[in-house]
Amino acid sequence: MKTAFSIRPSVKVASKVGLWLLLVAACGVAVAAILRLVSTVGYAFSGVTIVALPGLGFSGADPSGPSVLGPKVQQVRHGGNIDLVLHDLPGDALVLNTAASVLGQLTTLLVCAAVIMLCWRLLRGVPFAPTLTRSISIMGGVLVLIGVVVPVLQGFSKLLTVNSLDNVLTVESPIGKGNLDYYIVFSVDLLPVVLGVALLLLAAVFAKGAQLQRDTEGLV
Repeated sequence: MKTAFSIRPSVKVASKVGLWLLLVAACGVAVAAILRLVSTVGYAFSGVTIVALPGLGFSGADPSGPSVLGPKVQQVRHGGNIDLVLHDLPGDALVLNTAASVLGQLTTLLVCAAVIMLCWRLLRGVPFAPTLTRSISIMGGVLVLIGVVVPVLQGFSKLLTVNSLDNVLTVESPIGKGNLDYYIVFSVDLLPVVLGVALLLLAAVFAKGAQLQRDTEGLV
């Protein structure tokens, strides 16, 4: 049963235009996330990967080149942390790092899917469909799970990566060796958890709206 809206035509048209624009934007972001996901998997198959590591040590040498970290390092990028472009990583470290990257892109895809579903339902005038509530609840739960799992995967990957590098424990290396707990904390990103909780709350709102709609159907 469609929901009746008592709003002016101009406002209704403007809201529909906004929803269509948001839907198209979400589709564009989803396509970009898929392309980046394919690129991540392609890099993994080529044996090249990018790992962000905290700078725990202070180097007495110039860390601008990869020579201080051994032949596995192709490039050193400097910023808030140290981004290493690596090749020939141990298989377990490569798998864990790739899995974490794939789950990160899945976060974007889930959010885009939720936005697309919401916009489409609102455009059709049926926002309180049970399937929408269930889908958003599942997406929210998966996002929260991703926010918990990804730091663990990245933490193990970073530890294995550091253990595989040459000269890491020397004074010439810009990277010190941390423990697993530190690498997990360093990898924590609360955004998937926040987005997941937001979707769960939104699903609860839609479930309540559907209940109110059912209760008032006989009164209208």
